[in-house]
Amino acid sequence: MTNQTTEYCPECGHKMESVPGYVTWCEECNWNIDPDWRPISSLGLVERLNYRMGVKKSQLLLEENLHTDRITYPLTWRKALAYLLAGSILAGTFSLPIIAVYWFFYSNSLLLTMLAIVPFLLFTDLMLPSRWRLSGQPLRREEYPGLYRLADDIAAAVQAPPIDEIRMTNSYNAYFTKFGRRRTKIIGIGVPLFSALSLSEKIAILAHETAHHAHKDVTRSWFIVSARRIMASWYEFVYPYCEEGEVLRPISTPMRYAQLQLANLIFILYYGLGITVWDESQRAEYLADRVAGEIAGTDAACSALSKSHFAPVFWLTAEQIARYRFNSDLFGEFRQKMEHVPASEQKRIQRIRDSITVQLDSTHPPTPYRLQSLQHHQVLTPRYVPDSNLKNQLEEEFARLEEISQRYLLDDIRAAL
Repeated sequence: MTNQTTEYCPECGHKMESVPGYVTWCEECNWNIDPDWRPISSLGLVERLNYRMGVKKSQLLLEENLHTDRITYPLTWRKALAYLLAGSILAGTFSLPIIAVYWFFYSNSLLLTMLAIVPFLLFTDLMLPSRWRLSGQPLRREEYPGLYRLADDIAAAVQAPPIDEIRMTNSYNAYFTKFGRRRTKIIGIGVPLFSALSLSEKIAILAHETAHHAHKDVTRSWFIVSARRIMASWYEFVYPYCEEGEVLRPISTPMRYAQLQLANLIFILYYGLGITVWDESQRAEYLADRVAGEIAGTDAACSALSKSHFAPVFWLTAEQIARYRFNSDLFGEFRQKMEHVPASEQKRIQRIRDSITVQLDSTHPPTPYRLQSLQHHQVLTPRYVPDSNLKNQLEEEFARLEEISQRYLLDDIRAAL
């Protein structure tokens, strides 16, 4: 039984069901249907790029995916332009220390000699390690042999080289990336998300992320990724700081207005680079979904994708426990809520999931399109099923991860309250 109460929508006045621990929203006008929704003006560069590409382009890529047995990455004029733009961005950035050295040692101008430190400091700031920092805590292979064995088995199943490192995060997501000069292959697993998943659903998520390593699209190459990160650093460095509620206008100080126009120019370049690789990025996600369906089965891949939308439920649960129950089992409580989701919450998730403008993050196609693709390329029998010994080992290791994650999560939430 849930302690259901009734509230009234502040937008339209319609009655709303309010269940503690779940999002209160209006079925009539969709008020607060997605607490994580943000206006486009507050989005980052990548999010704005994908928003502006629009639903129409996503529909065309879905149709292409549904009628293609094998997704490929051919060399196109857009890909060639992407490499040209990325090369120009990298060349411009890495020329800064060269300019600094030339001004200091070879310039006959005293002014340029004195200013030589400026491009050097600018380059140093843009390339600060903090701007390239990875989220999560690395897990040692000897401490989590079951998890690494699972990752190795999945990599072998998708015909990819083994993963070098697994990281645990306290985020409701998962990721794959290559990091550093050695291009270390890393998978990040968000303990909150994985706590909601069955083993087959966990396998589907890991297979999806590993597929990005097996099928190398241009958007994950060092060349393109570095150029996009540097452009984001340039934008963050140049964009003028504003106080809360302040709007930059031409009547602002000339320096700040000039900064704004330079930031807009950087955004245009970033946008141009993003457009050239956007199609391939979306194809890579559809391909990764297909691989997840083949490895874990379509049902597991679809249910894992659906559960990825329950982040608001998890964070409401975490906040409740942080406030009122000092020694509660956060992840156990969350799983219990997932098993007894009220009708209003199920309807909210369904309505969000069915919206063609909904993406789990800025790099993925709309969720209903991904589900349609998975169901179109249906696989009933999973290619990989772990043995009983590995299942028991994974259960013990994930329990340890949840214990560690809960301690940090609750401490952080209480510190913010």
